[in-house]
Amino acid sequence: MKTKDILLAAFLLILAITGLYIHCKLPAAAAAAMESAVKDSRETVQLPILMYHGITGDPSKTGEYFITTDTFEKDLKWLRDHGYTTISVKQLADYAKNGARLPEKPVLLTFDDGYRNNYTLAFPLLQKYNAKAVISLIGSESDLSSDTVYRGDADTGGNITWGEAALMVQSGLVEIGNHTYDLHRNEGGRKGADKLKGESDEAYRKVLTADLGHNQDLIAAATGHPSLLFAWPFGAWPTDGSADPILKDLGFAGSLTSYQIMNTIRRDDPDSLFGLKRFLRTPSFVLSEHLPA
Repeated sequence: MKTKDILLAAFLLILAITGLYIHCKLPAAAAAAMESAVKDSRETVQLPILMYHGITGDPSKTGEYFITTDTFEKDLKWLRDHGYTTISVKQLADYAKNGARLPEKPVLLTFDDGYRNNYTLAFPLLQKYNAKAVISLIGSESDLSSDTVYRGDADTGGNITWGEAALMVQSGLVEIGNHTYDLHRNEGGRKGADKLKGESDEAYRKVLTADLGHNQDLIAAATGHPSLLFAWPFGAWPTDGSADPILKDLGFAGSLTSYQIMNTIRRDDPDSLFGLKRFLRTPSFVLSEHLPA
């Protein structure tokens, strides 16, 4: 930001404090420029968000959405050794909403889908490194797993149960995100929770409110409070921001997409938490090529 813009923003703040601003007769364009300068002068933080899915102990089972426990542990070590601090969604929301401080090099770890191995394999490593993460569950899958007595091995045995979600939240290291109750599918012309072509705003609101709201209720029943974060299935979302008011009404402080780039989060700007971008952690992904060391 240029020095003159900083000085302009500071002068505007002084005018507001002394009450002189309301007496100034500024042209609309000048007033808009000053408002923009104040907004741009807010403190910002660069936030990398890593997107994980499944964890496996068997190297032969790795793929685009599955990495080994060894790879995940190496990630946690690399982040620790290079000064990164894993943060919670609540910390991030407090920064954007209330101006609370964040650590110098924050990073957000996210898991999508809520596979059981997130509990059996990833969670012990989070505990070992005292690392925080948010696991976004598909509610219908957690319902199914919670009603299943035998789920097979730790790698492939379905999804996290509501009881397992509650245990992880009690550790203080894990938050539960919302990944829809039963919209994580690609059929009938709708991709995930995205808006159908030609669908009215009212109809779309009803769809999102019914599905996401039900999952919010289930998450609250299991953990004591609804989710603060919504992860768009397949990274498909209305890019015009038309869904953001719906998400806010459901209690979300932010939402996750994909796009493989860094995020700039503005302090005291809650809207900067919607449409957050993430780096997909594949077996070939190299942290040092995307995150500053």
